[in-house]
Order: sequence, then C-alpha cells, then structure tokens
Amino acid sequence: MASPIQEMLEKARQVAENTLREAEARLGEVKASLDKDKDGIPDAIEGLMRQAREAAEKARAKLGEVGASLDKDKDGIPDQLEQLSEQAKQAAEAARAKAEELAKAVRERMGGR
Repeated sequence: MASPIQEMLEKARQVAENTLREAEARLGEVKASLDKDKDGIPDAIEGLMRQAREAAEKARAKLGEVGASLDKDKDGIPDQLEQLSEQAKQAAEAARAKAEELAKAVRERMGGR
C-alpha cells in the first residue's frame, strides 16, 4: 500500500507526463502548420524568399531596359555621353581653328612673322 505522499507524487508525475505529451503534440501541430510541404523550411520563409527572387529578377530586367534605352547603338557607352563627347571634340576643334585664325591675323598685322 502506497503512502499518501507517494500517491500524490505519482499523480504529479502523471500530470507532468500528460502535460509534456500534450505540449509535444501541440508543437508537432504548429510545426506541421508552418511547414505544410515538410521540407524543413517554414512556408512563410519560402514565400519571402520567392518574393525576393522575383523582385531581384524584375530589378535586373528593369536595369536591362534602362541600359538599353541609354545605349541604343549597344556599343557599351551611353548615347548621351557619346553626344557630349562629340560636342566637346567639335568645340575643341572650333577653338583650335579660331586660335589658328587669330594667330594668323596677329602674324599678318605684325608683318608676317
């Protein structure tokens, strides 16, 4: 015959074991609801990863579109930069021609030196 203290301890042990089993069962249910495809990665995280990949793909596509619109002749140099470079070259040539013209005029006025 068990003493009242032993009976009370046995009941406490049973309650603790039942509580542990219930907690483990609930944990299993929660895990199952978070990872329905059972691949070890919670579905919410998989969804976020998928969204991040899609956003990166869209950004790459948009960057390609922007690049194509800036470099229509596809030579690797933005068209506006090419135009500015050409304008600068023409301005430098015009300045050099003007300088030569002025130098010639000065030489003529100074007696052809």
